[in-house]
This record gives sequence, C-alpha cells and structure tokens, in this order.
Amino acid sequence: MSSASAALDTVVLDIDGTLIDSVYAHVWSWREAFRVHGVVVPAWKLHRAIGMGGDRLVGAVSNEGVEAAIGDEVRSRQADFYRDLSAQLAPTPGATGLLEALTTRGLLVVLASSGSGADTERAMELLEARSYVDAAISGDDTAATKPDTEPLRRAVDSVHGRRALVIGDAVWDMESARNAEYPAIGLLTGGISRSELVEAGAAAAYDDPAALTSALDEALDLP
Repeated sequence: MSSASAALDTVVLDIDGTLIDSVYAHVWSWREAFRVHGVVVPAWKLHRAIGMGGDRLVGAVSNEGVEAAIGDEVRSRQADFYRDLSAQLAPTPGATGLLEALTTRGLLVVLASSGSGADTERAMELLEARSYVDAAISGDDTAATKPDTEPLRRAVDSVHGRRALVIGDAVWDMESARNAEYPAIGLLTGGISRSELVEAGAAAAYDDPAALTSALDEALDLP
C-alpha cells in the first residue's frame, strides 16, 4: 500500500445492501407499507431510495402531504413487514471476510446504517463478525440520516478516527462520503450500477465484498 493509503485508519461500512443482502426485502416491505395505507408507490422508485433514511424516504417517493398525513404510520408498518422477512436474510458474498481483511490490515472498522438499532443488531448476528467490528452506529444514534454527513462523522468519531474510507452500495452512501470529504468505494450488491456509484463519488466500484477483498490492497491505494 502507498503512504496515502497507510494514512487511512478507519473504514466505515454501510450495512443494508453492502454487508447484508436486504435491499429487495426493504423494497417489498416499503411497497406493502404504503399499499396498506392506500398509497401506490412503484417498486422501482422505492429501490432508488433504499439507503436513504426512513425519515426522508416517505416524502421522497411520494410527496410531503403523504409524509405529513401518514409518514409515521408507514414507517411503523414497514418495520413490521421487514422484521418478518429478516430471518430469511443473509450476508452478501464475502461480507464477513471483508471485515476480517480490513481488521488484519490494522484498520478500525465501523458499521454505519440509517436503519434501526434493532436491525443493526440483527445484521451483526448474521455476519458473525463482532470481533472484527470496533463500533456500530444506527439511525437511532443520529439526529439526521443519509445522505446527511452526521452518521459518517459520528461513526468516525466513535473510534477517534482521523482519515476514513466509506464502503457502501447506494448513491446516498457515496454522496454522504463526498460531502464529508471522505473517499468512498461502491459495491454493486444493492442493484445500483457501477457508473451511477462512480458519478455519485465512488473512487471505484466492485461486484461484492468478496471481489473487493481480492483487490483490497489496490482498492486501499487511494489519493
């Protein structure tokens, strides 16, 4: 690794879609939550919004009138639907191996999600990687959610980090990293294209955590 990459001391990883194969479970649960409240939102539009905090998502995919009238009810029902699906989720290919590889390179590893604390705990259990994670920040720990920079900044501060790399699967992760002036790497596991991730700020994009681990020294060679 170069002297530039050696200056990295922290890696902040998104959870949903990045480490846990959960994006389409979120899409379905949001669609159903809107449907039972009489609002039709196409699945493709929901997919484009996954990774954004739930406090922002309702208004973003519908309108502010829906948010004002039933936003909390939709979020509550989505959480119920998603909880029912969570037992069927699995890590993305190579997720735990990536966390281990980052740790063995002496980097501090922090998970940062806009999801709930309960969802974050379930993800940690699925990953079986607590020994590779130095801290975890959920949407319950922050006043603002992605693409705001607060979750990333809190994640880095939680381990007293100095220079961080962000790894995520959504444009919101890339935009948040760019706004916080952190370098970022994208993964295609959330169903967002390589070109979109790069356009949003990713220095590079890899198919999945396993592919990133195979090229990790190269990937960490950041300017």
